[in-house]
Amino acid sequence: MVSGNAYLFYEAEHQLPGFKFAIRMPDAAPHKAEVTTTYCYSDGGIMSSDDRVRAEKIIADRFGEPPVPEKINATFTEHLDGSLQVEWSGGEQSVSETISASKATGDSELISRSDLQTWSDFRQWAIDQDPRRYIFRGQSNPFKLTTTFHRTWRSDLNAWIMDDVVRLYGAIIEKVSFPLQLGNLEHNAVIWSILQHHGYPTPLLDWSFSPFVSAFFAFHAVKADSDCRPRIFIFDKAAWEESYGRRAFIVDAAPPQLVTIENMAVGNPRYAPQQALATVSNVTDIEAFIRKREQADGKSHLEVCDLSPTEGPRIVKELELMGITFGSLFPGLDGICKDLKDRLFAEPV
Repeated sequence: MVSGNAYLFYEAEHQLPGFKFAIRMPDAAPHKAEVTTTYCYSDGGIMSSDDRVRAEKIIADRFGEPPVPEKINATFTEHLDGSLQVEWSGGEQSVSETISASKATGDSELISRSDLQTWSDFRQWAIDQDPRRYIFRGQSNPFKLTTTFHRTWRSDLNAWIMDDVVRLYGAIIEKVSFPLQLGNLEHNAVIWSILQHHGYPTPLLDWSFSPFVSAFFAFHAVKADSDCRPRIFIFDKAAWEESYGRRAFIVDAAPPQLVTIENMAVGNPRYAPQQALATVSNVTDIEAFIRKREQADGKSHLEVCDLSPTEGPRIVKELELMGITFGSLFPGLDGICKDLKDRLFAEPV
């Protein structure tokens, strides 16, 4: 038996509700199922029964009938290219759509900024920017932006929040001095951040307000003769939030979204020294999602700076002079030992 959830959301200007379809069907072809339609609010969340009645009346007044019947029969066909053909019928309606698969792995398709070719270029550009407008992420290779959760075989965020987080909350709560509560949106973000920083797959992606902290993460393990391709992602947080800002993230039953969250530094001593924050998303290919938004609004939100690994040793040395080392970014014995290892076994520059 195959189970999962499918969602349909319209663009905001249509002012229509979204829909959730809980799917249970045989794991052998033909993949067919009768599905009950659940109404969602246009910006996410399961609609209450009273609001659903009102929504159905509004839709009937506008269109004569709901855009999606209460019961539908669906058939799913997977093609060799990974796309999924969905055919559904209900009432007097019949629709067929082909959905492209999002890929979690592979290299980023973004091209490095032509004006940021060297460390000197990037350093000077970073110094000239308004603090906290941009957020940064350093990677030793230009892999596409995908959360650790979306890189796993699992994809049901509702199960993750209702099962995984509840189990892990019981395991970690005794280790955290602050009284965190599940269900509190701000506390939820803190709990997820603790899980993220201790290696558990989450829908979070780590960023830093500091371009230099991000440069450290891009270069700390890169040797001058390495075949790595260090990359620093530059995300215009201010512009994104001006256009698509949300105060809360809805894990399940929501349209595609990318939300920046700044957590309390509770149970995570690395958070403050790393000037850390995170984005949380329910989409697999974050870059493709951002590109689609950029094409729609004509703005640039995400750029990258690729620097040569030959600059790595000198970059790390400069960052050490700024006080950016493993010891400062990772308080504790692990950070101290790694810091001393880097100092005493560093390659000559």
